[in-house]
Parts: sequence; structure tokens; C-alpha cells
Amino acid sequence: MSKQNVFKYKIIFLASLIGIVALLHYVTPTEPHYYHTIHIVLRKLYFLPPVIAAAWFGLRGAISTTAVVSILFSAHALLDWPGNYMEQANQMGELVGFWVIGLMPGWLFDRQRSLLQDLANANEETLLGLVSALDLREHNTRLHSQRVREYTELIADRLGVDEKMKRDIGFGALLHDVGKIAVPDQILLKPGKLTDQEWGEMSKHPEAGYRIVKRIGFLKDAAEVIHAHHEKFDGTGYPRGLKGESIPLGARMFMVADVYDALTSERPYRSPITYEEAAAEIKRLSGSQFDPVMVDTFMAIAPEQMQEIAVRYLDKS
Repeated sequence: MSKQNVFKYKIIFLASLIGIVALLHYVTPTEPHYYHTIHIVLRKLYFLPPVIAAAWFGLRGAISTTAVVSILFSAHALLDWPGNYMEQANQMGELVGFWVIGLMPGWLFDRQRSLLQDLANANEETLLGLVSALDLREHNTRLHSQRVREYTELIADRLGVDEKMKRDIGFGALLHDVGKIAVPDQILLKPGKLTDQEWGEMSKHPEAGYRIVKRIGFLKDAAEVIHAHHEKFDGTGYPRGLKGESIPLGARMFMVADVYDALTSERPYRSPITYEEAAAEIKRLSGSQFDPVMVDTFMAIAPEQMQEIAVRYLDKS
């Protein structure tokens, strides 16, 4: 479900809750005594919308919701007890409670979100630092990883995955080559073709990356993308020879993005090809190297979006 739809449903829920509480509060008489008890309970239910709004929308949402609740409640208090100034004063006292109960959680939730965002930013910077360290060994790793991450996230958006899954897949794409830390320089940086023995060492890097990343709590799901990023849809990939949908969804998205970037980026051994040529090659490999669903999803993305990412992370060295 999109963020816009979630926001809309939350607004509808809050408006409905306020409307139901206000209606029941208006129509419930204050006499005899047992009705008055129900009336008091309904009055307390006015506290719910500001608290829920604070949790969902922070301080701004709490202020807006509390203002609506206050207007409805005040109108009822004035209509129900005309001339009864003591009872009206008591009712007005409830208004203070609405604002305290609404604003304090709103401020606290905003503060919590700010701290969590700071933590997320720190995590992001740490991961980018790790990728930059790899870049010192193998030039262009950082830019390649950032491009592939964003290409993969475009596919994830098209498939409608939730924000947490998209974030985890993005982290996996960003760190997909972290296992190359374990590959000796003479193999990693060798300009020519690798021997069978050297290739055997190189092919261990997905497993090495998985072992490194899986120990980090917030990267456990990202580790699955790293582990499977060299698998193939027909089962001929490595390191585990996974096939079809046994390959994690994030890795199936990533494979398409990774090959697209490899084809359209400058490499020491060849020049980049055009979007149209890369798209044709990806289509050709649909069903063998790639999941056909991921290929179709990739093809639905506007070429201009891909180009914008490529330009943003262009190697200017």
C-alpha cells in the first residue's frame, strides 16, 4: 500500500472516530444517573483522537486534531448546560486535558522520530564509508554500488514492496560487493582473465559478504541479497545454485539492476552501451539469468529515470 493511501486511511479513521464519539456524546442524555455515567465515559473518549494523531502525525497532527475535538466538545458543553457555569467550568477543564494529552505525546513522538532519523543517517554514513573503503581497492565500486542501489529501489517501487523491505534491499544492493574484502589484491585487481583457481577464490565473495553483514542486526535481511546476488534464475549461478523463486526477491531485483549498470557504465575492458542495447540484452536473458517478472518490471521504468541516476553518480575522476 502506498504512503498516500496509508495517510488517507488514517485521516478517514481519525475523522470517523471523532465523528462517532461526538455524535454519541451529543445524543446521550445526562439524566438519569446511569446515562450520566455513560456521558462521562464518552467524554473521556475524546482523548483518543489526539493521542492517535500524535502517534501517527506528530505534533502538527496532534494540534490539528485537538483543535477539532476542542471545538466539538466546547459546542456541546455550551449547549448542554446553558447557564450552568459551574458545570461549564468543569467541562472547560477537560479542554486543558485534551491539549496536554495531545501535545505532550506529539512532541515526544516528534522527538523520537528525529532521534531515529539521526540514527538512520549515522547508519547510512557508516555503510557509505565501508563502500568507500572498498573503492580504495577497486576503483568505482562506490559509484557502481550507489547506482545499483537506486536502480534496485526503482524496481522495488514498481513492485509495491513496503518501505522496510525496500530499505533492506537497498542496503543489500549498496553492500553487495563487501565480501571482496576477503579477495586478495592479485586476484581482485588482475587485469586479465582469471585462472580456474583464482575464479574459485573470487566466487567466494558473496559468502564472505554474507558472513560479514549478517552479524549486524539491522542488516540481516540485506545479507540475504548479498548472499544471493550472483545466483541465476535457471539455477546456474553461485555460490548455492539457487533456482527460480528460491532466490530471495531482493536478489532477483538486484541482478537486473547490476547487469544494467555493468552494461551501461565505462569499464577498463570495454565502452558502455546504450539503454536500448542494454534493455535488449536483459530481455534476451529473461528466464535464464533473470526472473521474467523482474525484467518486465524493469522495462516499465522510464529510461529518463535510469539516466538521471547514472548522471548523478557519474565517475568524474
